[in-house]
Amino acid sequence: MFKIYKRTIHISASENPQQRLDYKVEENFRSSISKILAIPAMIAGAIVGTLVFSVFFAVLLIPLVIVGFKAWRMLKTAQNQAIRETEGESITAEYTVLSDDEKP
Repeated sequence: MFKIYKRTIHISASENPQQRLDYKVEENFRSSISKILAIPAMIAGAIVGTLVFSVFFAVLLIPLVIVGFKAWRMLKTAQNQAIRETEGESITAEYTVLSDDEKP
């Protein structure tokens, strides 16, 4: 946990060395407020970070989905067109029939 201190150095022109340099350290009153707000700030930061991360991947994936859907649709259209082209054509086959006319 961070502690906030107020440091004051006072330098005077007096002749006494003890009075020339005065140094004080005071704890700031905001430290108790920062202790209270630290946990909600971390939770809010985690939520915001998760949302930003999700939006980043959504922005990357949406164009890929669109391109993939267009490619799938073009593939299906090409397959259907190939099927339609073969429907009007006839198929010629040669075959031989062997039969036995004798009945026992």
